[in-house]
Amino acid sequence: MNLLFSLNEGMRDIGSHKFRSLLTVLGVVLGVSALITMFAVTQGMADTLRAQMQAGGDLEKLFVNPAAPPPGQEAMSEVSPGITYQDAVALRKVSPDVAWVSPLVEMVVRLRAGGKQVNVRGVGAEGDFLLMDKHRIAQGRFISDLDLERANRVCVLGFRTASRIFDKPERQAVGSTLYINDIGFTVVGLFPEYVSASRARAREQGIEAKQLQRRKQRGMRAGRFYDPLGWKNNLVVIPLTTLQQMFKAANVQDGVDLGPDDKLSSLEVGVNDVSKLEAVTQQVAGALKLLHRGIEDFQVETRLDRAAEIERQVFSSRLSGGLIAGIGLIVGGIGITNIMLASIVDRIREIGIRRAIGARPVDIFIQVVMEAFLLAVIGGVIGIGVALGMIWFLDVVAKVPTPPVLEPWAVLVSFAFALVTGLLAGIYPAWKASSLPPLQALKFE
Repeated sequence: MNLLFSLNEGMRDIGSHKFRSLLTVLGVVLGVSALITMFAVTQGMADTLRAQMQAGGDLEKLFVNPAAPPPGQEAMSEVSPGITYQDAVALRKVSPDVAWVSPLVEMVVRLRAGGKQVNVRGVGAEGDFLLMDKHRIAQGRFISDLDLERANRVCVLGFRTASRIFDKPERQAVGSTLYINDIGFTVVGLFPEYVSASRARAREQGIEAKQLQRRKQRGMRAGRFYDPLGWKNNLVVIPLTTLQQMFKAANVQDGVDLGPDDKLSSLEVGVNDVSKLEAVTQQVAGALKLLHRGIEDFQVETRLDRAAEIERQVFSSRLSGGLIAGIGLIVGGIGITNIMLASIVDRIREIGIRRAIGARPVDIFIQVVMEAFLLAVIGGVIGIGVALGMIWFLDVVAKVPTPPVLEPWAVLVSFAFALVTGLLAGIYPAWKASSLPPLQALKFE
């Protein structure tokens, strides 16, 4: 008995009991469809989280922030100048792998123009700020070297900030004058609106518009929507030198002016090659320790841990979802085993006749295993179709915020699990059928 004959016999038996076969493969269908859908949903979530990290270039840079010195250095902490602009100058030369260095001074500022007033994050920065957070200029220009040299009173607005100040920011913002902490500044540039994939999807579906309409009907304020990229949209950027001269020229503590505060809020360092990020981190930490006279009043961090945490969360989601879907496949395998055992009971005389005319036990074994395998194939194919329908429903009808992303490997892995389940489920019934004594099988009524 060859393999082709076993396949034909298996198809014949499945075709002669269509409804029973359909019920048999139902568990496999549910398991395969659940597994593929789970892979698609988690892939969509992972892609969204990775895109949010890429939007800020977090994987390609390291962060230098002030920190409390170790307990043994607290008494000597005053000898360190802290994080200053001199650190930025030195770090630009610390390694050829350093692509850029962006010194930052941040503070909450009050913006006022045209009778409107808002509080936003104010950032004093240099030209590398564009590289740091992967900003683009939608209108006008960014801060120039001349602005830094002359400490010009110019600023660049985030789109959300401009929208809160101007009715039509695309037309009114650039070239206008606004007051930052009651000091006049000229708007020279406007950032575009940065929209995450989930928020863009909500806009396309009209969810934001419907929520705004409901709030207006209830007499409520428009309010704010959750924006993963709000830190890029809600800010005002001015020259670093201007901020230090205008807002950091005095440092009053206990009624005593200690003079200009030239410390930076943070430093961010970009690298040319992500694979060398750890090496650059060590070089930056060593250089800063020398500049701070041995006082470790700083912390050098990367976002690699955050990226790894995202991957762990995705893996955990896939594992838990895979276990749940695996239960469905196990149930499907048990169903195949049960039906195959029942089928063998119905076909004992047939098995006896085949053995009597020369069929070997291995031929019977292969025939039963192939029938179970075919049931798994049918269940897997139907499961793929059901999964495609579920993914379409989530994407088009339910319109989930993070659309599922179906990868070819997910379909192949799920289908392979179904085939393995079918093979394993057919082994015991096949062994039972092949071990039947021919004479006993012929006498069975």
